[in-house]
Amino acid sequence: MRYERLTDILRLALHLQGARGGMTMDEIQDEFGVSRRTAERMRDAVETAFCPLDEVDAADKRIHWRLQSNGLRSLAQISSEEIAALEFAIAHLVRSGAAERTDSLRELTVKLNALKRPFSAQAFDDDVEALMRSEGLAMRPGPRPGFDSAMLPLIWDAIKASRKLAFEYVARRSGQCSLQQVEPYGVLYGNRAYLVGRLDASEDFRLWSLPNMSRVRLTDMTFEADTDFDLQAFAERSFGTYQEPPFDVVLRFDSKAAADAKCFLFHPSQSISEHEDGCVTVRFTAGGLDEMCFHLVTWGRHVVVEQPSKLRERLFELGAALKAQHRGIL
Repeated sequence: MRYERLTDILRLALHLQGARGGMTMDEIQDEFGVSRRTAERMRDAVETAFCPLDEVDAADKRIHWRLQSNGLRSLAQISSEEIAALEFAIAHLVRSGAAERTDSLRELTVKLNALKRPFSAQAFDDDVEALMRSEGLAMRPGPRPGFDSAMLPLIWDAIKASRKLAFEYVARRSGQCSLQQVEPYGVLYGNRAYLVGRLDASEDFRLWSLPNMSRVRLTDMTFEADTDFDLQAFAERSFGTYQEPPFDVVLRFDSKAAADAKCFLFHPSQSISEHEDGCVTVRFTAGGLDEMCFHLVTWGRHVVVEQPSKLRERLFELGAALKAQHRGIL
């Protein structure tokens, strides 16, 4: 049996035991991208290796297969990428204002960490720490363009091994395609997903949009990572993902929007003051002038920009441009 097929059978066994309602033959075919005959052979191989499968009653009248085997438990490996993804999901829930949903996930993380193999515990923890440092959350909510998620494991491998990534990149503004060789430091998720890195140690840290990257590969060129670089601190310099020098922001929300504003996370550095007239003032420090304007528009007439003047002026310019663009259409 080929090595790849053996790993597929082990994966199938894990799915059959982990799926609450079992799996149908159609689901096995879809999950592994195989024909029905191959799916049946894989199911039979799982039965031969572990124990007979149970048939689960289901409302859809199809046969659902499920495995219940103690022998499988010692074969289930928990990867550093999986733990890091769970930790990232917890951080994302906290940022999204759903911190109360994280208790059970934190408890699950503890249990999974307890199950990892002791002989590799330190290396495992080091990998998780490296991966957690390599993913950050930007602050602008909204729709996100898609990208090929298959490039993420390559990015993580490059970060852990301190090896340069090579890829073709299409510049968003000019549309020109170029070959890039980048020292990767992390992935920043905001209105877009970005690779954070630099061309070499003499360059400043830059952003490359993941949807604009293609033909990503790991090179043999290594680099000495800057251990002082903090991805989350880098992200928090800006309201969104666009990096520019930070400035002090003061926003005043009227009484109609005060309740929502008090519950809203504009930026990790924010402070909120309540006033006797029911208004609230929000203060934070960040860059990203245009991205702030795009978000402030969603608050309509319920917010006034008190500081800085350049944010107020930019918001006015964008509003005037939109008005001019649509003049005569109504």
